[in-house]
Amino acid sequence: MKVISVVNQKGGCGKTITAVNLSAALARSGAKILLIDLDPQAHATFHLRKENRLTITDILESAAPEGDNLSLAQAHVYVSENFFFIPSSIGLAALEHKIAGRQDRLKILSAFLQSYCRQFDYVIIDCAPNLGLITLNALSASQYALIPINLCDFSLRGVEILKNILIMLKDFNGASPVPFYLLTQIDRRSRFAVQFMQKVREQLGSQLLESGIRLNTYLREAASVGKNIFEYNPLSRGAQDFNSLAGEITTIANRQGSWTPLFLKGADFNEVYVAGDFNNWQKEPRFKLNKIAGNLWSINLALEKGRYRYKFVSGDNDWFVDPHNNLVENDPFGGSNSLLVID
Repeated sequence: MKVISVVNQKGGCGKTITAVNLSAALARSGAKILLIDLDPQAHATFHLRKENRLTITDILESAAPEGDNLSLAQAHVYVSENFFFIPSSIGLAALEHKIAGRQDRLKILSAFLQSYCRQFDYVIIDCAPNLGLITLNALSASQYALIPINLCDFSLRGVEILKNILIMLKDFNGASPVPFYLLTQIDRRSRFAVQFMQKVREQLGSQLLESGIRLNTYLREAASVGKNIFEYNPLSRGAQDFNSLAGEITTIANRQGSWTPLFLKGADFNEVYVAGDFNNWQKEPRFKLNKIAGNLWSINLALEKGRYRYKFVSGDNDWFVDPHNNLVENDPFGGSNSLLVID
């Protein structure tokens, strides 16, 4: 089971359209999909026109205890072949206050998914446009964070805030989802759009997906009548783009080994690399961290199973351990190396 949170605290970036149509595209490819609407505004619920006696609010309020005898059939509704859905409700807005004092407040959704949802190939979570406790539950439960970005500088500002949250989660939990970014609402006829996409590619590097979602009226029309793009117009550009996105997500998720995100906060660098056992301790261009914004640097490493020592290296050739990784071991020279253990 791969869990993907579709998240951005900025509204209007195509988050719900992405969550719904990516779920539909993956289901059409033969994968078994569960989409969860984790937004109290319930946009995905409205998009799909699906309701249920139980909503995600009821599930999280009960924290799925064994005594409730909750069955998966009660928890989700059928959308189409291989595609299932758990709707939301406005009551989700009050849930943060109810769980704020619990020790497991960031793990409630994760416990439900591990107990009841293992038969799905993918769980897609449509998050609220904020970074409160409910969204943090989604990120804590996820292996991947899919972050839609539309073509405006406010989106890049949102990336900086979200990256800080992912660093906080890693410091708190020891791990965080691997971030991948998706450009949406693309109009390649615009010179500004072309220049903006080039800037984002330089800033985010390989963390920006090759797939992108072009402006397509049929995507909004499909949502307005309660359909996904493949039901509404399977020959449209929107359908083509989401098929491409589903293929790229499948390749990422099915890669042997593991994706590991590394983060670094520091304003005093002109460039930063990661070097370790996985690249013979060399400063290589493909292991150069991307400066996401301000003083934030990041890279996603694709590593096979194993145990790896590593350090960060500045452009001035200063070597230092990862400040966001508590796993370290002494090196033969009286210093320390950071450790990654990939299961």
